[in-house]
Amino acid sequence: MASISDDPNGRRRILFVAPDESRKAIRLGKIDRKSAESICRHVEHLLAAKMNGQPIPRETSAWLSGIGATLKDRLAAVELIEAAQTIRGTGLSEFLDLYIAKKTEIKPASLLAVDQVVRNLREYFGLERMLASITAGDAEDFKRWLSSDARTRGAGREKSPGLSPATVAKRLQRCSAIFNDALKRKIVSENPFAGIKQPKGTNPERQAYVPAEVIEQLIEQVPSAEWRLLLAMSRYLGVRVPSEPFSMTWDCVDWERNRLRVPSPKTAVHGKTYRNVPLLPEVKSRLEEVFSLAREGSIHIFEGLRARDSIKQAEKGFWMGINLRQQLLRMLTRAGIKPWPRLWHNLRASAQTDLANRFPIHVVCVWLGNTKAVAQEHYLQVTDEHFAAAINGGAESGAPRAQNRAQQAPAGNGGEMQSSPENKEPQGFMHSPAVRCDLLHKRSIAAIGFEPMTSRL
Repeated sequence: MASISDDPNGRRRILFVAPDESRKAIRLGKIDRKSAESICRHVEHLLAAKMNGQPIPRETSAWLSGIGATLKDRLAAVELIEAAQTIRGTGLSEFLDLYIAKKTEIKPASLLAVDQVVRNLREYFGLERMLASITAGDAEDFKRWLSSDARTRGAGREKSPGLSPATVAKRLQRCSAIFNDALKRKIVSENPFAGIKQPKGTNPERQAYVPAEVIEQLIEQVPSAEWRLLLAMSRYLGVRVPSEPFSMTWDCVDWERNRLRVPSPKTAVHGKTYRNVPLLPEVKSRLEEVFSLAREGSIHIFEGLRARDSIKQAEKGFWMGINLRQQLLRMLTRAGIKPWPRLWHNLRASAQTDLANRFPIHVVCVWLGNTKAVAQEHYLQVTDEHFAAAINGGAESGAPRAQNRAQQAPAGNGGEMQSSPENKEPQGFMHSPAVRCDLLHKRSIAAIGFEPMTSRL
C-alpha cells in the first residue's frame, strides 16, 4: 500500500514499499491533497501489477498516457514503469494496451471489435515485436494471414483466422487507425497500413433476397408475439437487430399518425440518435398484438425478449446473452425453410430493396438510416421479380410481386394508403399534387389515339 506524506510548505510525497522490500518515495512537490490522492491510487495499481505480474489496469494505462514527462521520470526512477523509450523502443503490445485504454468514448460493442483486431495483431506479430519495426511488407503479410485458410507458423502465430474479405477489410481499417494514432504521437515515422489495398467489402455469395412470402410463412409458425413483431420489423422496416428494436419504448409509437420512432445506437455517435419510419400495416398489426399482451406499466416494447433472451448490461448500454441468430436458425429448421446466409442483414437488405421499388431512394435511406452509397453497395439487390417485370414490359408486374402484401403500406407521412392493381378504388387520401395511377395498358384506346385529328385525317 502507498501513503501520502505532507512535507513543509505544501509539498507532498508518496511512500511505498517496493517488491524487494525497500522503502521508496515519489516527490510530488507542491500539490493539492485531492490530486495527490489520485496519483497515490494509480501508484498502488502500478505496484500491485508489478508485484503480481499482471497487466496494468486500463484506467491507470490511460492515466499514464496523459501525464507529463516529469512525473513519468519519477515513476521510472522508482521502477514502477519502464524508463522513457525512444521511437524505436515502444513495444507493439504495450502500445495496444494504451490505445485500448484511451478508447473511453466508443461504445462497448465497438470496443469488442477493437479487441478482436488487437488480438490478431498480438497473435501474428508476437508480444515482443517493436511497433516501429513493422513495415508495409509486414502489413501485406498480415493481410494474407487474416484471409488464408492454410496453417501459418512463425512469429508467435499458429493458425490463420480464415476471415471473409469483408471482415478482413474492416480489420485492416482498424489497424490503420491504430497506427495513425501512433503516428500522431510520433512513436512511429510512418503508417505501414496506409497504402495497403483492402479486399472488397461485399461478398455476393452472402447476399440474398428473402421474399415476403417466406417471412410470412415463418411468422405464421412462430408462437411468440414478440418474435413475430421482431421478424416483421426486420423484414419490412429494416431495423438493426438487436440494438434498435430492443431500445424501443412504447412512447416511440405514434398511433395517431402511424409513425414509429426508431432509436439508433449505431449512428448516435454521429448525432443521429433516432429516425422516424412509417408504421406499415404488416408491422402495425403485430405491434398491436404485442401491445394488447403487454403488462401494465411496461416500458420497452420487447420486454419479454429483453428479459428472457438477452442480458441487459445497463452500465454498458448493449446486450450480451442468448444469440438471437441461433434462435432464428432453430425456427427456420422447424418451419422447413432453408436459412439464408446473413440472417438479420439479409432481412434488412430485402426490406430496403422492396421499399426502393416503391419510394425515392433518398426517402428509403432516411427510413433505414444509411446512405445511398451504402445502400447501393450492400443492400439493394436485383430480384427475379425485376426480370419478370422487364419481360412483361412492367405492365402486369409493376413492383415486384414479392411485396404485394406491402402494397397497402402508408405513403407520405405514414398516414395515407396507396391503391394497388388488385384494388382499383383508392383506400385513403393522397397528398396533392399526387394523382391516382391506373395501368395504362388496361385503358381502351381509340384507333385515332390520343392526339386530335388533323385536317388530312
